[in-house]
Amino acid sequence: MRALTPVPPISKRAAAEIRTAILNGSLPPGSRIHQEKLAASLGVSREPVRKALVLLEQEGLVNIVGRGAIVAPVDHHFITDIYGFREVVEGYVAAKVAERKDFDPTTLRRILASGRESVGAGSVDRLIELDQAFHNELYRASENRVVIDVMETQWNHIYRAMIKDLSMDSFQKHSWDEHAGICDAILRRQVSLARDLASAHIRAALASKEARLRAQQKASS
Repeated sequence: MRALTPVPPISKRAAAEIRTAILNGSLPPGSRIHQEKLAASLGVSREPVRKALVLLEQEGLVNIVGRGAIVAPVDHHFITDIYGFREVVEGYVAAKVAERKDFDPTTLRRILASGRESVGAGSVDRLIELDQAFHNELYRASENRVVIDVMETQWNHIYRAMIKDLSMDSFQKHSWDEHAGICDAILRRQVSLARDLASAHIRAALASKEARLRAQQKASS
């Protein structure tokens, strides 16, 4: 056996850099990625970039075309499917956490306070990071390993879908007000209310996305 190294392979580090650029919009949907140019900008050879793009294609973030790749478009039908799934999962998770007599809310309260402070501050990336932290803390507290693993695979797509919504101040405040309501129901151990509020939170997020998409389609027609 070979000795293990704690340093991630160059291809994984390259994938992380490209993934970040896709998620924050620096590489927008539909933009071309040239392996040679990308390798030069990252200071690596073309081979790690090729491997990185294969990994990102498996994640659904790029489509490989010849010696380059194209940033995958945001598939609105797929996003709708994810949010339909989340509506059920988030309700289940909130109810499970509300049932726990030993749940320690310290981390959830800290995330909630940070989220409220960040509303209107202008950092969409920070708000998405905190939104993910809020939901991940609930997944962890549900103690359901399947939920934790499955949702981890979907956050890249959720992140891309959230960027435009969280650019709107009104949506930011409303979203964190809903988080506070879910947290309050959990701490009061109101199981049914926690489930209903968490499911409604996801439905509202999807409704916002669908309304924005209809407005875009109408403006472009």
